[in-house]
Amino acid sequence: MSGARETHGGNTAGESGRNTPIASGTAPPVGASGSRPSSGTRRFLARVEKKIDKTIDAFKRKVGPREKGTGSREASEASTTASTGKTWPMVAQALKMTLSGAVPFIPDPFKGPAEALLKIIDVFEQAKSNKEEMEDLKARCDLLNESMVNAIKGQDERLLSTELKESIGRLVKGIHDTFLATVVEYSTGIAAYVMLEDNSEAVKGANQKLDQILQCFWIENLIAGALVLSDIRQTVKDSEGWMVKLCGTIDNHFKSATLDKLKHVPGATYDSQELAKVNPCFEGTRVKLLAGIGRWMSNTALEEQETRKPIYVLDGIAGIGKSTVAKTVAQRAAAINSLGATFFFSRDHADRQQAAGFVHTIAYQLACCDASYGRAIATAIEDHPESLHKVMAQQFSTLVAEPLNGMLKQRATPLVFVFDALDECAQPDGSDVLSLIISSVSQLPNVKVFLTTRPELVLRIEYQSTSLANCFHLQDIEALIVDSDIWLYLDHHLSSSNIQKVFKGTKWNSWAPEKAQKEQLVSLSNRLFIFASTALKLVLSHQGLGPEKTLTSILSLEPKQGIVKLYQKVLEIATPPDILSIHSLLKP
Repeated sequence: MSGARETHGGNTAGESGRNTPIASGTAPPVGASGSRPSSGTRRFLARVEKKIDKTIDAFKRKVGPREKGTGSREASEASTTASTGKTWPMVAQALKMTLSGAVPFIPDPFKGPAEALLKIIDVFEQAKSNKEEMEDLKARCDLLNESMVNAIKGQDERLLSTELKESIGRLVKGIHDTFLATVVEYSTGIAAYVMLEDNSEAVKGANQKLDQILQCFWIENLIAGALVLSDIRQTVKDSEGWMVKLCGTIDNHFKSATLDKLKHVPGATYDSQELAKVNPCFEGTRVKLLAGIGRWMSNTALEEQETRKPIYVLDGIAGIGKSTVAKTVAQRAAAINSLGATFFFSRDHADRQQAAGFVHTIAYQLACCDASYGRAIATAIEDHPESLHKVMAQQFSTLVAEPLNGMLKQRATPLVFVFDALDECAQPDGSDVLSLIISSVSQLPNVKVFLTTRPELVLRIEYQSTSLANCFHLQDIEALIVDSDIWLYLDHHLSSSNIQKVFKGTKWNSWAPEKAQKEQLVSLSNRLFIFASTALKLVLSHQGLGPEKTLTSILSLEPKQGIVKLYQKVLEIATPPDILSIHSLLKP
């Protein structure tokens, strides 16, 4: 946290930002439901904020200049010490410094709350209560501060993605609304700036709300890739309670002989050997898409109807990267123990192109990810062994829904199910699985279902007609964004350093393609990640003509027949020369 001062502005910025008036055109605070407060409420909130300003000015005249905070690192250390008169000011000062640095790049809808929050923090800074709840509040404010700093550390703030800026804006607005609501609710309109000794319930309620805001921010940005789990662990340090709340449970070691009765499909899990060739999204790609999935998963943007829908359908044509996104979501959800189960369908594997093992696999994975789920599912199998052979709906009801319903309600974060390539499940099984997802899986409490598929008519009609699904068509992403992602992917793997690593000890280790060649390859890919990925494997192969001639050959393909001709070249390289010569001799 020592870099907070350098990255987010010094004390001068913090002091000036705190006294910045809210612009007259700033939108009023929006409630959690997304509806704007009534005009009477807005007038009352405005009076409260004016009273806060007057109180702060009076307080400054009375006590003189406050002692300057000594930076985020000292604030972090102070938050864990015994309560003193200086503890809250130091934490508050660090938070205000970060907010002052964040205000310039926060999108306009969130600037008003951000600037107002700088003033409201002063109200809590003058609080008289030294109860345990205030200590918790200090700790949470320190975590809020470090979370924001971790999200933008080491980055040029001018180059931050729009999604991350909006996420920080929502975080700031959530803190603002929580603090302001606490002041308004317990102020009686006479002394809004005083947190009295008997207001522990007010602070306790604020702490609970801040818990939710923090967890949503973490989940959203973990899925989006803006934060990694190590950032979160560093932020919360040794506080296991926070990680338990974020992850739901850490008791995930359970095995029972009863579970062996479930005929699950091991190859259907996202991390199975069968799916080893499916790579997650390359770092820095699919940022906007993953940020949207993160918001949906964490219910961050509560004013958006889509976040409340339990199903997210990502459809798109073959080769556009659906499975890559699915694997990324599964990996990142698993990292915070928010992954319930996965099933990656495939027409190339008999047990993954039918529905027979679908429910058994879900039940088995749930049992393995959480010990309490495992015991409940094992008991259900022992009590109802006949359910193992019933139709899918009955299997799911007996083995999953009934035993886990109560426990899922207690989760601190959503549990995510990831199902990939439903179109590769043979009909009518595919339609049966989709019906089960809509009618049963998505009805589990605190559950989200992420589903990918090609937009085949029989499936598309069903998932587009339900109000439970938020549909995103992958091919609708702007061409410029997709091309930028493919360029980032190719530029890394075709860089001089990577080529030297791949072809070390060969005559090609000093070769590297020109920028124009990489740009041409991006254009030839025509927004298909599968083309870029296959071409890259071909170029970096030790077989064939070598990388330079192979790339030249690929770039000579006609755009409309690119993918067909590309696979022909793959087959040529994969086929032994003697086979080809024999084949030519057998031609009439």
